[in-house]
Amino acid sequence: MRRKNNKLRYILFISIMVSICSIFIKNQNVGASIPYDQPTIFPTGLKFSDYFANGTVSGNDANPNYATSNGNAIQITGPVNNKKGFVWSNPEKLNYFNLNEKQTLSMWIYLGDQDNPGDGLAFVLQNYGLNASSLTKDGKVGSGQTMGVWGTDDDYTNSSSTIGVASKAIQNSWALEFDTYKNPLNSGASMFKNGSIDGIYNFSGNSSFDSLLNNVSSSDSHIAYNYPAEPTTYEQHSDSTATTTVQLPIGSYTKRVQTYWYTMKHSGLKTTPENSSKGLKLSNGMWHHLTFSYRPPETGNSDGLLSYVFDDKVLSADKSITDVKEPVSGSNIPIDTDEFYKNSHQQFSKSDGKVLWGFTGSTGDNVARNMVKFESIPSLVEGSADASIYDESQADKELSSSDDTVYNGDNLKLVYNVKRDSGELDWKDINATINLPKDVNYTGGKIVYNNGDTVNIDDSELSSGTFTKPMQDLLKTNEPGSATITINGVANSSTPSKDDKINSTTADFEGSNLIKNIDLQGFTIKATTMNLTPDTTTLDIGSKTSIDANSTISYIDTSIPLDNSKITAHYKLNDNSEKTQTLSSGNDGKLSIKVNRNDLNDGDNTLTVYVTDTDGNRSSSVTYNINKPTKAPILIDAGTDMSFKTINQSGEKRIVKRNGNWKVNVVDNQNTTNWKLTATAIQDPSSSKLDGDLLYVDDNGISKSILNGSVIQIADKSDFPSNFISDGTTYQVANTWNDNDGILLQTNSEAKAGTYKYDVTWDLTDSI
Repeated sequence: MRRKNNKLRYILFISIMVSICSIFIKNQNVGASIPYDQPTIFPTGLKFSDYFANGTVSGNDANPNYATSNGNAIQITGPVNNKKGFVWSNPEKLNYFNLNEKQTLSMWIYLGDQDNPGDGLAFVLQNYGLNASSLTKDGKVGSGQTMGVWGTDDDYTNSSSTIGVASKAIQNSWALEFDTYKNPLNSGASMFKNGSIDGIYNFSGNSSFDSLLNNVSSSDSHIAYNYPAEPTTYEQHSDSTATTTVQLPIGSYTKRVQTYWYTMKHSGLKTTPENSSKGLKLSNGMWHHLTFSYRPPETGNSDGLLSYVFDDKVLSADKSITDVKEPVSGSNIPIDTDEFYKNSHQQFSKSDGKVLWGFTGSTGDNVARNMVKFESIPSLVEGSADASIYDESQADKELSSSDDTVYNGDNLKLVYNVKRDSGELDWKDINATINLPKDVNYTGGKIVYNNGDTVNIDDSELSSGTFTKPMQDLLKTNEPGSATITINGVANSSTPSKDDKINSTTADFEGSNLIKNIDLQGFTIKATTMNLTPDTTTLDIGSKTSIDANSTISYIDTSIPLDNSKITAHYKLNDNSEKTQTLSSGNDGKLSIKVNRNDLNDGDNTLTVYVTDTDGNRSSSVTYNINKPTKAPILIDAGTDMSFKTINQSGEKRIVKRNGNWKVNVVDNQNTTNWKLTATAIQDPSSSKLDGDLLYVDDNGISKSILNGSVIQIADKSDFPSNFISDGTTYQVANTWNDNDGILLQTNSEAKAGTYKYDVTWDLTDSI
């Protein structure tokens, strides 16, 4: 009965425990709309079906096609105890890591949202094959502290230095671990129940790989790298604190036993973010961006150089998390490419120069959901993108972290360069999404491809704060292979009386097989303390030889007295260098900048002006738009008000000479025609009729009237005297005349005193 009652009580105890567990698990999911420990948001990633393959090992818990709303994710491990996951690049789909070429990998990794997570992820380069994994001494797949890649320490009798552990790691490999669980010291007697090696279930295993990391707390994470299959990666330890019972024919005695355990050497150990002294917390519910860049070995050397940046950017939706950004980086890590060919079991030969790449992960008693979303697969297509911002009003200054100031009214130019670099495929289905800096009035832009194709960007496409545009594919063997997007705007501070800090912005170039994300430098629109008010910003030089850009200067603080002598004007015409000009004496603040016709381009010109004073004050920039009529291939440049000398009437027929210097020029910009210049004239209807004639007298003294419909040839390019050709284009017709030839006035005997006016029409004809 006693036994029976004990058994009943035992059964009752178990059923109560099960009931409690059921309630606990149920309470975890009450009100939950997503699976346990799954992120609520997902970054954009590549959409793929078979570029990655599950590792072909037993018990692989990975899901290489975890579908999300914006691209596939890979789940390495779910939040379940004692699981392991292996996902590798699929070489059958041209996905591999080329050791002989520059490579860039970018991705997002998620390491759960747990207070006590385990065990993390490892990024692995390996040349063993799809069946690569760490192994136990009995050939099972390793988990826990091995993360599926490091050697397994499961034999306390292993005294063969570190070779035994290294032999159970993934061979021909290099790994970078993102370890979310610090494995504590578990050595000697503590590896066994009751400190005794006796009994087949007494050995609880060793998990001391991280036990020498004294600067890492039990709740913190760490990042480190090494070669999993190298014996030098591990360090052996031993003691004789464990015991065994030795049976004698009569009685027994306890004997101490020498046992062995191993720790791991953490190369490039990172335990704190670069922006803080606090410990890393990688399982914090956010997606961490990760970028790898690799340079191949130089000739005669086997070491490639790999760099990585962790948390180089943050999803906007993750910015509400307390520990938003924990940047960590490693630069120029030597990767001995010979390490990938030490074991004879190889996926690729050394002459191929390729290895597999991917992620492994594991859980033990502690768990976390570990996931990856990829942005690039370099063997398929590799590309690059960069962004710069220039202040055209400050001599095309490129803004930087050390010089990020602009002023109201400055002309800004945003430049985004996108390029396909390498790989097996074209960069396809690219969509540009550019988040534009605030407090800028955007005026338009263009996309220019390196095959010459140009797409104009209207200002209406820039009004929402985000510019989105499908782009042409960037091709492997043909053009276009690159594109430059230029967006123009004018700084327009929302707080002109104080500095206006404009945050950096992002740009995404999302293709079906490559995603590139870049940041544009932020800037500060400095407060301005002076006003520069233009009379007008729209000017047209017409036929004038110069034009004035006029404005008035004042201080925003009207109590400051204006002194012209303390003010300097700074101006820049088109892409020319900046010039300065002082004001004339006084205190009226009047500024006039003279622009000569010869300094203008045909068509549209811009003149950007700002002023400063000796006390460090500055105005906003003002931009004048100056039109110069487009230069014709050939034109007549003649004076509009030419006259003859005044004479006293004598009652006889006379020739009246020209007054002053007449201007009759033919400007031949094309210099491909054989032109002839003719003239005809009428007496202006508003003037009295003169008894006389308007003549053209040639250099032979022959006179011809140009009145009453007569059209007389004045000059011929074919025999024009070269000493009267200026700059190779301007034929100075009137300068070839002397006092007794050219256009002259004839008065007859009945001419009366008065002022008379004639309208002359000059005409060019092409003799071809």
